[in-house]
Amino acid sequence: MIGTFLRQVICPPRKLAGEEESGLSFHQAKPGRASRGKRIAFRQWAGTAGAAAVCLFLVFPAAASQAMETEPTAMEDSRMVPETELSSMEVSSPAPEAGTAASDSLQVMTEPHTKEGGGKYRIGLVDYDEYLPSSRQFYYILAGLEENGWIGQGRIPFSLQEVEQGDLTIQQMFDSLADADLGEYIEFPAGAFHYLAYEDEKEVEEDLKERAEGGLDLIITSGTSAGVFVKNLNLPVPMTDYSATDPVASGIIDSATQGSGNPNVWAQVEPSLPFRQLRYYHSVSPFKKLGIIVYGDETISGVPDIEASSEEIGFELVKYNIAECKRETEPEQEEYYGMLEKRIRQMAAEGIDAFFLTVDLINDTNRLLSLLTPFYEKNIPVYLMDDVSYVQKGALMLISANDMENVGRFVADTIARIFNGAQAGSLPCIYTSAPSIYVNYDIARRIHYPLTFEFLSVCDEIFTEEGGNES
Repeated sequence: MIGTFLRQVICPPRKLAGEEESGLSFHQAKPGRASRGKRIAFRQWAGTAGAAAVCLFLVFPAAASQAMETEPTAMEDSRMVPETELSSMEVSSPAPEAGTAASDSLQVMTEPHTKEGGGKYRIGLVDYDEYLPSSRQFYYILAGLEENGWIGQGRIPFSLQEVEQGDLTIQQMFDSLADADLGEYIEFPAGAFHYLAYEDEKEVEEDLKERAEGGLDLIITSGTSAGVFVKNLNLPVPMTDYSATDPVASGIIDSATQGSGNPNVWAQVEPSLPFRQLRYYHSVSPFKKLGIIVYGDETISGVPDIEASSEEIGFELVKYNIAECKRETEPEQEEYYGMLEKRIRQMAAEGIDAFFLTVDLINDTNRLLSLLTPFYEKNIPVYLMDDVSYVQKGALMLISANDMENVGRFVADTIARIFNGAQAGSLPCIYTSAPSIYVNYDIARRIHYPLTFEFLSVCDEIFTEEGGNES
């Protein structure tokens, strides 16, 4: 049904006589991109139409479902999208939502300048643990600061390719920034970075308080745990959080639309992402019983949204919980992943017909495919909450609504407004990303997952060769 809906409502009929006519081509991805290994790439018309289709599913599910259930024999001209117009179509994120105070703060300029009396703005950073998507998102924040002039052109001491190929942690990136000359406006002081999972929290608290009183101007936090930790310190400097699953439910901010509740606290909000993802996954291939294994905090894993989607969409949820534990040393990792493999085998025997892989459960992508094998032996699809590299390494599918490049611009713009005098807590928090679709074609074939040409034509990337190895 989804293929018919996308073809008739979004994509005009096309001749399929040859590669040029169909818009389908195969090529080797450039080294260093997220799509290392072979992928199937499509023309701009397919990606644009696909994003528009998914937006319709996520924003207007009732209308989309009604359209899917209808099988018209002929299309009205007014519903067709001329091919000549597809190249100019844009699927943009809605403007950030905000209350009156936020609207006033938007009038604040973003131009770079030195601190009053001279000197650079000093930025610290707190994360929970090593996580490659956080590194990528931090890079795009830096790129946004470079784009709006706060970092000198060409002065970021690493490229996105180096971040992805070298699996640079945020700490390694921060240390490089501390050693670099970024221009005349901002700097990242040496030692002003902390990993909560690897350091004593009391020592982190003492260091941040000392730095806040000694000239630190802003703290960036990555994710839920770091955001909650720094917010609860009630420091006299502003903080900006990105990539938290639900900043409101976790208590980082009080509201996404009416001010954060604290003049020094701001958090980027991607509304109800797990809910929207599951609604889409279910529309592609309906499931009756979904399994999840939650590591640590349920809010970080999006459990409230997952449970809400279970009630609204109408599927049974099977949930296992695993308490947070040490996973730093090799023996600790072996113990953890041995335990996780047993839990996955138990879950696969529960009679589920889909599994949703949430954040933090599997941090070692080299173990991913072997850990997911019990699901694939029973033809159970594995859907993702985050990180396209997991599709490359062996998960089935990701519908991603995290437009890292533009989220980076959004966070960078917020930082610029704070440095120009805006209260962090009054700035708009919501950024709704246009969705992207990624699928592992080999896994789909292995588990006999139905993939139509119409569906494939709207995917942003299709990975071949299990694990995404170089060919």
